[in-house]
Amino acid sequence: MNQKVTNYIVKYPTGQEPTITKPAEFSSYRFILGKQGTCPLVAICMNPSAADKTSSDRTINRIIKISKSLNMDGWIVLNTYPERATNAKMINSFCQKLSDENLTIIKNFLIENNIKEVWGAWGNDKNINALVCGKNQLITMLKDMGIKVYYFGTLTKKGNPRHPIQRWEKWDPSKKEYLPL
Repeated sequence: MNQKVTNYIVKYPTGQEPTITKPAEFSSYRFILGKQGTCPLVAICMNPSAADKTSSDRTINRIIKISKSLNMDGWIVLNTYPERATNAKMINSFCQKLSDENLTIIKNFLIENNIKEVWGAWGNDKNINALVCGKNQLITMLKDMGIKVYYFGTLTKKGNPRHPIQRWEKWDPSKKEYLPL
């Protein structure tokens, strides 16, 4: 994705603007986006879309809403694969170097912030090779680190935690289930 797609852009809720972004400027990939806190909601989605340090999107705003309902003092969004695409079918071929950089940034963030569990919010990978590979490598890393992955509601038919936007059921965010890693 070489430019912003304006029909996906929305405003951040007041006071929820990000304090951490990597890379800092809008580019064709994003490793991390969020509002740092002492107890943030850490969500892992499939791949980044349109949100950046100045503009949000519907997924990010849904994550912010859930973080507030859980009384978290921040929100962080990571992704199984860092290439931006508002339509996942437009993702390029899997790039191991890009995936390795994503995994390193995620691992360092989790260690530096003493994060022991994350919200799995990636949905189905649509058999897109880059997403499948990125997800599998990330799950292996989280398992090796002893990081628990939870989800709200039920899993998809393919066994994935549901994406914050593409869900058909009401969630009770106070009730979480854990993926068997």
